[in-house]
Amino acid sequence: MRDAEAPVIIGIAGFSGSGKSCLAEALVREAAAQGLRVAYLKHDGHADEAADDWEKPGSDTARAAQAGASVTMVASRRGFLLRSRQEGGFREWFAAIRAVADVDVVIAEGGKREVHAKIAVVRGEDEWRRLLAAGATAIAAVVSSDWAPEGFPVPVFRPHQARDLLAWWRDRWREGALVAPTISG
Repeated sequence: MRDAEAPVIIGIAGFSGSGKSCLAEALVREAAAQGLRVAYLKHDGHADEAADDWEKPGSDTARAAQAGASVTMVASRRGFLLRSRQEGGFREWFAAIRAVADVDVVIAEGGKREVHAKIAVVRGEDEWRRLLAAGATAIAAVVSSDWAPEGFPVPVFRPHQARDLLAWWRDRWREGALVAPTISG
C-alpha cells in the first residue's frame, strides 16, 4: 500500500548481466542531481543461499555477530553501516530504510517476483519472455538497449533515458498508478 509520506520506490528486475546495476546507478545519479535524497537497496539472491559472510573476518562486529548479536552497526559522525540477521524480504527492507533514513526515492534492485512495481531490464524479446516465465510480476516499464516492440502494454525506455524514466515513474507514483502490478506472466 502506498502512503503520501513514503518514498517513491523504483524496483528494477532482470537477469544477471542485463544492465540492472548500470540503470540503478544512472537513476541514483539523476535523482541526486535533482536534489532528491536517494536510498539504494540491492537484493543479492546468491547470498540467500550462501554462508553468512557479510562481516569483515575478525572484526569487532563479526565477533559480536558470532556471539549472537542479531544487529550490528559500524558508526561514525559521518554515517553508519547497519547489518541485521533478522529474516525478511522487500517489505521489511523498505520499512528498515524508512526507519533509519529520510529519503525521497528508493532504488530497489532485484526481486523480480515481488509485488512492488518495477522496471524490467532486458536484452531483447527472448529475455523478456524468460523473465516472465521466471515469475516476474508488476512490470510497469521496460528498459532495453536494442528492443522496442510496437504496441507494447508498458513504455519501453533506453538505458540513456534515466531522466525521462525517473520523471515518468515519479508522475505515475504520485497518481497512484504504480501500486498494483501492471503486467504479469
